[in-house]
Amino acid sequence: MHRWLENLLAFFGVQKPVFYGEFRTVFVNHKRIGLSDALLEGQLYPDNRVVTSRYTVYNFLIKNMLEQFTRVANFYFLIAATTQLLIDAPVSPTSSFVPLAFVLGATAVKQAYEDILRHKSDDTVNLAPVKVVRENRLVDIKSLEIQVGDVVRIHQNESFPCDLILLSSSEDTGECRITTANLDGESNLKTVHSVELTRHLRTAADIGANLRAQIDCEQPTADLYKFKGNISVRLSTGLPYQVSLSIKNLLLRGAVLRNTKHVMGVAVYTGQETKMQLNSQYGRSKKSVIERRLDKFLVCLLGVLLFMVIVCSAMKWSYANHKTTVTGAWYLPVEQLTPYRIIQDFMGYLILFNYMIPIALYVTMEVTKFVSSKFIEYDLSMYYEDPETGEKMPARANTSDLNEELGQVQYLFSDKTGTLTENKMTFRHCSVDGRTFSEFSGELWETDSCGGQRLSRCERLGDRQLLFFTVLALCHTIRVERPTAYGNDEQNRYAFSTLEAEDYTYQASSPDEKAFVEAARSFGIIFHGTEGGVSTVSLSSANGECIVQQFRLLHVLEFDSERKCMSVIVQRADGAYWLLTKGAESTMLEKCCTGDKDSIVKFSAEFAVQGLRVLAIGHKELTEAEYEQIKLQFSIAEIDVANRDAKLTEVYMSIEQGLEALGLTAIEDELQPGVCETLTDLREAGIQVWVLTGDKRETAENISLSSGHFVESMQRIRIVEQLSADVCRESVSSGHEMIEASKVSIPINFCTIVDGDSLQFILSDEHPDLRDSFLELCCKTAAVLCCRCTPLQKARIIAMVKHGVRPEPTTCAIGDGANDVS
Repeated sequence: MHRWLENLLAFFGVQKPVFYGEFRTVFVNHKRIGLSDALLEGQLYPDNRVVTSRYTVYNFLIKNMLEQFTRVANFYFLIAATTQLLIDAPVSPTSSFVPLAFVLGATAVKQAYEDILRHKSDDTVNLAPVKVVRENRLVDIKSLEIQVGDVVRIHQNESFPCDLILLSSSEDTGECRITTANLDGESNLKTVHSVELTRHLRTAADIGANLRAQIDCEQPTADLYKFKGNISVRLSTGLPYQVSLSIKNLLLRGAVLRNTKHVMGVAVYTGQETKMQLNSQYGRSKKSVIERRLDKFLVCLLGVLLFMVIVCSAMKWSYANHKTTVTGAWYLPVEQLTPYRIIQDFMGYLILFNYMIPIALYVTMEVTKFVSSKFIEYDLSMYYEDPETGEKMPARANTSDLNEELGQVQYLFSDKTGTLTENKMTFRHCSVDGRTFSEFSGELWETDSCGGQRLSRCERLGDRQLLFFTVLALCHTIRVERPTAYGNDEQNRYAFSTLEAEDYTYQASSPDEKAFVEAARSFGIIFHGTEGGVSTVSLSSANGECIVQQFRLLHVLEFDSERKCMSVIVQRADGAYWLLTKGAESTMLEKCCTGDKDSIVKFSAEFAVQGLRVLAIGHKELTEAEYEQIKLQFSIAEIDVANRDAKLTEVYMSIEQGLEALGLTAIEDELQPGVCETLTDLREAGIQVWVLTGDKRETAENISLSSGHFVESMQRIRIVEQLSADVCRESVSSGHEMIEASKVSIPINFCTIVDGDSLQFILSDEHPDLRDSFLELCCKTAAVLCCRCTPLQKARIIAMVKHGVRPEPTTCAIGDGANDVS
């Protein structure tokens, strides 16, 4: 019985549910710890096949027919045609079967064509060649053949085929850089760290011969930002050691390896269990509003038809029973009223009147939609011209089911990064020591206000300005790619020149860091990279000489949303210790006790009016005793594995105090052309725009402001960082009270901001009242911003609006990456 059910589910493309325990055990390279050559056999977990198509060759006919017969007209004509075969019908069955077959065939051909394109896309992914370790050497297999426990080798600019724990990389530090644009929309580089005990195993021979490891980790979840587990490692020369694993060790499927020659990783989640696939939804048949309304209209028409059939049948039966009252009707035969005759007459009238149901209407709609989709693809006014290659790429309609919906949209959902913005930060202005400076054509000019009239070009920077831009050149985690023409060997590694620096490519984990370093380079303070833990900066002195300074990078205090800043601790060549910090001005003002804080307050407001992203810069010189105390604090926090993140945050906050405020920066995130005009027109047309992004709240708010999604006059209702459903409910209620208190009938003065932490309570099925109250609040405002969202949360937000607003609205969702598919 169970086998039969599994086969039936597989036939219709439904994957058999698999039930696991709380944790899973993965044996690296399929070898147990302590057994030298014993390979584990059997496949407990699914393979790496990815499926986004709706049909297979075997189930297409049945599954497609079942879907088509959910349409009222199709089902009715099937019943009518079948009835004609069973009774003495007044018309030929061909008159019903031929139109029905034509309608079903035309629709099936269209849907088969669209699904073939999905199959081709799946095959491109599933049949892609990958390298895995087999018997101490690398062999090529297809991506779909990867199993949990396989050690996979990925090369630069390749996408990760499954979720992997990083074992080693081509870098001595064991780190690698990746981009996750297909997951969270962010195109900036991120750093992933290898397991410390395995980072020296860089070849297939090393891993196959020397490594025995076991990973115990959580079962697959859709959360892109959390992962927990541990790995027990036994090398050929020692006893097993165990270290903890976190999201910093996990390479997610869909991410791309950048600026690293190759990495070795072990597969922990494959196929439909990867985090990317868990955040996606299977393709399904969609019906437009017109089609759903047409179904309702046809139901009413069927009711009228049945009424007419009943009336005509009743009149005939009445005549049969009272024929003596009719005179002269010699041409009407005498009939005996029997149950069979009653059914025969009823079905006969039903067949005679079935032409009232317009079966051709459906096929006409299908053909019209398909042709209109081709008009969209051939429209010369709807194409994208690649600025680099000049190639013109037309619009492409992936499905023709919803073409007419484009003109009826009431709610528009949009991704941010790559859709509204190009994710390219540009340095615009800065304020140092009460003076404002602006960038014009790669030169630094002093201005009389924020981007106002130019007063003088800065030929030479003063001490204060030099310190300010030196902090910008050092406070980051940027990696420098130097041109091959200048040489990268050991002899020339420290042979720096201004000419060479012009061709540097800065690879940053955030676009604002890249903007700062590139701006500093333009103004003569050049970051040459970090080698062996030493960062090198060259700058021009007052007499025009080029001075090279080296700083030992001791600690990086990474950014988090609680502190809203990031810092580095460096040691100068003379032995002095510096703490360099940049962050949101609201946070930095509390951390600074000296410096020109009044100028930061003044100019931050002026820069914000221009829609620019504002960050404050500070620094502090540490004594040797202070630094030794900081090292001790770090050591204590690192030991506490269970509460490591919380302990480190406490240490960071205690260190980032008593700073000297140096100045303020203002950078611009370049928008896609026409974004401001488009969002303004959409809002004036009565379309409510929801921006759904995985970015941090501060970044998302700035972009909403600069893109025209928000306007300065809007009051912002924030539902962020909520720790429980009750607290979240209070924030939603406060939002309702704000709107009621304003006595404004049109919700143009309000916008809603919500983050992923709060959405986990709002979207939960355990709190339907909270979800309804939140939706009601959003409908009262002019715009909604959802930040720090996972792809699955984005999908649930759209479902909430589609099924929660009455009458059911027409919604449109726009994205640019695989993370937006669901």
